[in-house]
Amino acid sequence: MKRWVFFITLLFPATIALANPSNPLVPFGGIKLAIFYTSCFGLEVLLVATILFFCHMAVLPVLIALFTGNVVMYFVIFQPILSATENVLVSEAAIVVVEGVFIKMLSSFDTFRLEDFKGLRWRTAFIVAAMGNLLSYYSGDIISG
Repeated sequence: MKRWVFFITLLFPATIALANPSNPLVPFGGIKLAIFYTSCFGLEVLLVATILFFCHMAVLPVLIALFTGNVVMYFVIFQPILSATENVLVSEAAIVVVEGVFIKMLSSFDTFRLEDFKGLRWRTAFIVAAMGNLLSYYSGDIISG
């Protein structure tokens, strides 16, 4: 129960913040916006890949798959949900669920496993997805000022 309170405490500011990376009011565009998105995705992917390394998953294939997957999930899943609901918390929660499922799927392929891989629990996949998403969200908040 304490874990859920911790995550809710971290996600609550997302409901009222204006500095979300998906916010159309971000005060810059063009190449600066591309650098902004890349840095947010990059930080998230690095954190998640590092944590998954300690779960005996291969770093480089996981980095490539997560970066590609996060970009696709952001534009195909997150943006449509955000525009439909206009609620950042609902959008963030949905993307954490999708990323958790994606991480669990990656762990089922031999390409993403190290030799001593023993399996990845669903709970671990969702916790890692939530940690990565929170880092991405708050790094976007910090970068955009």
